[in-house]
Amino acid sequence: MGAAVAGIAVLAGSALFVTASLPTSGVAAEKTIHGDVVYQDKIDLPPEADLHVQLADVSPTDGGARVVAETRVSSVRNGRIPFALDFDSQEIVLGHTYVLQARIAAGDTLWFVNDQQYRIDPHEPQQPISISVVAVRNDADTVLDNPIEGATWLVEDIYGNGVVDNAQTTLTIGDDGEVSGSSGCNRYFTKALLAADMLSFAEVGSTYMQCPPALMNQESKFFDALGKARSYRIDLGKLLLLDAEGKEILRLTQQS
Repeated sequence: MGAAVAGIAVLAGSALFVTASLPTSGVAAEKTIHGDVVYQDKIDLPPEADLHVQLADVSPTDGGARVVAETRVSSVRNGRIPFALDFDSQEIVLGHTYVLQARIAAGDTLWFVNDQQYRIDPHEPQQPISISVVAVRNDADTVLDNPIEGATWLVEDIYGNGVVDNAQTTLTIGDDGEVSGSSGCNRYFTKALLAADMLSFAEVGSTYMQCPPALMNQESKFFDALGKARSYRIDLGKLLLLDAEGKEILRLTQQS
């Protein structure tokens, strides 16, 4: 066998799977994760549709993720698809955070993807694990929008300490992943990396205006939080950004 390569799946800027070369020859897989992937929508998938499941390390600080192992299941025909994912325990780094990611795709067309984070301890995985995936496409011509793209979000809380009144710290993620907004002092820009519920940001650039100390301090904390973001969830209309441990670090509300 040659080197297995984790694929890239990008759809409307809302789903991204990292690319990495996976050593599959000469290394014995020491552990196996068993589970199934479940989808509820009654959608007739094309015959070439495959299930892809990845074990990924989401701890890297460069805004990306490292794929540790991947498996592919062909001939997807029903709403519950079993999988077995082999990995080398020597690839696991103590203290890092690992997640399972699943998608159903037909060629370059993405149909289903998990919309929540499935964290797992590779040393002692609870098995079997069930991963729910949601529809990205209803048919070949219909794409479901990512709920956080295209809107302007207003920051309500940073690290649980609130924000300066009337500071108007904002975040806008475009369909192409381009990010812009106001820190409450300077205009800033960066790039968002989205994969299901995974969300991280590239290095932030900004203008260089000097503002009152309270605003400069808040700007610094906001940029720091963006750099630590690894996932997100929507809770009662609020956008919550979470760090690698799943802890809330930013809370935002959609600006009307």
